[in-house]
Amino acid sequence: MNRSPERLGSAARAATWTLVVLLAALAMHGIVAWQYRADPFEQTLVSDALSYHLWAVRIAERGLAAEPVFHQSPLFPVVLSWLYAITPEDGRTTVSALAQILLGSLAIALLVPIGRSHLNSSAAGLAGALLALAYGPFVFYGMKLFPVPLALATQAAALATLGAARQRPTPRRAALAGICLGLACLARAELLLFVPLALLALARPLERDADTTRRGRLAIPAIGLVAALAVIAPVTLHNLRQGDFVPIASAAGENLFIGNQVTGHGGYTQLHPRAGEIFAQREQARLSAENAAGRELRPSEVSTYWRGKAWRELRGSPAAWFGLELRKLGRVLHPGDPTDVYSFALERSLYLGALHLLPATAWCVLLLGAIGVFLAWNRCRDRAWPLGALLAVHFVVLMVFFVDSRLRLPLLFFLTPFGGLAIIEGGRLWRAGRQRIAVATLASLAVLSLIVGASLTTWSPRDVVRVAAVLSQQGRLDDSLAVLARVTASPEPDARALDQAGWVLQKKKDFAAAREHYERALEHGLTGSAARQTRTRLGMVCEQLEDHHAAAREHDLAAAHPTANSGTFFERGMFRLRRGQRDAAVQDLREATRLDPYWPEPREMLRRLGETPR
Repeated sequence: MNRSPERLGSAARAATWTLVVLLAALAMHGIVAWQYRADPFEQTLVSDALSYHLWAVRIAERGLAAEPVFHQSPLFPVVLSWLYAITPEDGRTTVSALAQILLGSLAIALLVPIGRSHLNSSAAGLAGALLALAYGPFVFYGMKLFPVPLALATQAAALATLGAARQRPTPRRAALAGICLGLACLARAELLLFVPLALLALARPLERDADTTRRGRLAIPAIGLVAALAVIAPVTLHNLRQGDFVPIASAAGENLFIGNQVTGHGGYTQLHPRAGEIFAQREQARLSAENAAGRELRPSEVSTYWRGKAWRELRGSPAAWFGLELRKLGRVLHPGDPTDVYSFALERSLYLGALHLLPATAWCVLLLGAIGVFLAWNRCRDRAWPLGALLAVHFVVLMVFFVDSRLRLPLLFFLTPFGGLAIIEGGRLWRAGRQRIAVATLASLAVLSLIVGASLTTWSPRDVVRVAAVLSQQGRLDDSLAVLARVTASPEPDARALDQAGWVLQKKKDFAAAREHYERALEHGLTGSAARQTRTRLGMVCEQLEDHHAAAREHDLAAAHPTANSGTFFERGMFRLRRGQRDAAVQDLREATRLDPYWPEPREMLRRLGETPR
């Protein structure tokens, strides 16, 4: 039975509410974007955001023909490159931000027709859109140079057009659904898993007449498939021209391994200490695979190597892998918003106060969405199952690969129409005087989920250090110290924050205070490569304070550390040179050159000394 509390009436009225939601979402995004001007990440791109920017710049300047086989889904950098190509360099940040705002707002607005077509309720779509708008991370990640808004918008468009084609199957509607589906796949390659389910939905229209039964049941999905393939084909052909058959992107193999290392935590773990962003990951994945194979590999072969390594991890320790899957599930069901590259909680506290107006939490969305899924299954499953299938695809992708705040967003986003259905049905039952105890209980649970989720949406010392580092990079040294004071002024200060504060003070030439902070950082348990770097910095500070004995000791401890790198030996070499220890300095400079043959400074210094690397 297709029974649901349709409250908003005609398609025209649904279109009106879609426009209203679009305007409201644009307004909310605009307010947050205005505040975002003070956020240090607005001026300084880091990690994947910087990679996408550089990728788009390269495409804008050199064209797609010069691009190798795509490692990541290409639609976002390609669209970004089009914007860059028609925009002056100093206006690129503004134009890309406007595009992100528009796409994020459009995705939220499209939840209204999604509710109407898949849940038979524009009211549920409207309530779901308002729930999505009240969930701050959707707006927050719209401020970042990530493909999240584009992925949500293309998937929402695919669902909306798919629902319209199922309601009234025509070749034009099927083609439009296929085009939107193809774009969604180019934005996130894992959406290829949804394509067969979408074609099955097209083959099972909601309105069936004799003509549809005889011919359209196969023709309509065939048209949708051809349209989707026509959109995807240029990317596949590009990859073929570059020498490999990769339908969209080649990163699946290493991502599978990243998410299934039995010693992992269920989130993203670097393949290598130097693989901190997209291009570095691709290079390290290739180098490791080729070293193991003893020959050059095509991107698809690199992916196959990492996929095989992931399966060996699973087969080698099934019990540990099962525990890893439980950790992933815990991350999926986390009631708050754990930190990612960016900290929603910290940036909201420091710069984006308007996000406090958006109180919904992940648990609130999960709870209401689960109730809505139950209602839809009992009331309108014939309509709702494609929306549920997309949810299932996102859940499977998270469990197969890895889970972080950013990657969880599509799952939460497409739960919101179901959450809207739960809200509308709860209101209807309350007004009708039926099952008020059950409705009140569920409402209380929703409120509790808001409270619990808010309490667990917190920032960590690592988030503080990351923000402070960017502020320091921008020369906002006093602002950096003010942010760090949140964790350095406590009775048990964070060692990494103390180290970062020492570095900022060193840049301010307050060497005595810097030395104190470095020593406290080491006392409070700074370990690994961070401790090695701190000892090098401490040696530099001690030299400025003319405590040359302490400076020599710290440089020696840094050089003896297992993680000592080219910079460690270069700094000790320069210290020794200033102390008149020429032979020892030359030895350190040669070691620095050996560890990093492509770093020019050690080579140049050796040349000035009349020496050559050995």
